[in-house]
Amino acid sequence: MLHILPWGYDSTVTPEQIATCIDTLPGHLFSAKLYNLVYKNDTTKLAVKAEEGVYLFHKKYTVTAYWKNGNKLSMVELNKHHQKYWQFNYYMNDAPASCGKYRKGHKKGRWVYFNTQGLKVKVEKYAKDGTLKKTKNIDPPKKTFRTIFNPRHPAGAPYMIN
Repeated sequence: MLHILPWGYDSTVTPEQIATCIDTLPGHLFSAKLYNLVYKNDTTKLAVKAEEGVYLFHKKYTVTAYWKNGNKLSMVELNKHHQKYWQFNYYMNDAPASCGKYRKGHKKGRWVYFNTQGLKVKVEKYAKDGTLKKTKNIDPPKKTFRTIFNPRHPAGAPYMIN
């Protein structure tokens, strides 16, 4: 069953606010909730999928936003206190843009950034308090063995799997 929330989603609403909202809505079997929101007055984004679930005795929220072409825009995982702890961002062509972890609202650990072809271009390391410790810029190769012979993309893969 598809549950669509009755209000439009504005781009200014954060994933934390969405998780707080779906926490107040009625649950389903085994506390699983899945809701879909539609963007209003936005030409590039399509919709948001918000789900709540209990995984190994921990409540987790996943908020996934989509581009108009159906590809993912971002995926944010939140803990039971509605705080981000993991985030993935994507370009419109479904190539990854960045990924990393959060702790208490600040970036934590290793964050990886990619170009529009999905090749790694920068790695940043953050301390526990959110301060940037180290940055490394990477000059990505144009073609590698893995990108040339990827059966999913006949012209070569848009990203390289490490």
